[in-house]
Amino acid sequence: MGMPAPIITTGGQPLAEVRLVLPYPPSANTYWRPARGRGLVPSDEATAYKASVTRAAMLARILPLVGPVRMAVTVFRPRKSGDLDNTLKVLNDALNEVAWLDDEQLVVIMAMREDDAAAPRVELHATAERHATREEADAHRRARAERAQKARATRNRNRAAKARAGGVRLSPSLRLPTRRDDE
Repeated sequence: MGMPAPIITTGGQPLAEVRLVLPYPPSANTYWRPARGRGLVPSDEATAYKASVTRAAMLARILPLVGPVRMAVTVFRPRKSGDLDNTLKVLNDALNEVAWLDDEQLVVIMAMREDDAAAPRVELHATAERHATREEADAHRRARAERAQKARATRNRNRAAKARAGGVRLSPSLRLPTRRDDE
């Protein structure tokens, strides 16, 4: 059947596009795993899938899209089971910073599900105003990494404070006064 008709035009302006054929993603149920003291982290299978999507985009010389993104995707699943929505969650996570800078850019998602046990895959066609420059893409990745590093540092400070308080965080109104408080 092929891909759904992509949404290509906005006011007659030519748009940038991304077309990729990707491997079928792992199940959303196995995508995350618990990590002691770190909450949920991507599983090894998820990390490998993200790497394969990034490789496919690099081989196709794709730069992320900028502006509102319209995505048409056909999922060819290996068997007659599976949730299309969960497949899209995994796919969108893997395409973030690869096909577009941030998944908040997605404004239209058209999705179809087909069965193809012989060749499970995902066919993607996405359009937007333009492609990011290499500098824009690199700057976005650096800013995102800095935000993640700050979040980790805050989490670590909070854990240390909780440990110092004997595992109990007290609100300021419940803390015992110190000499500085009395002065």
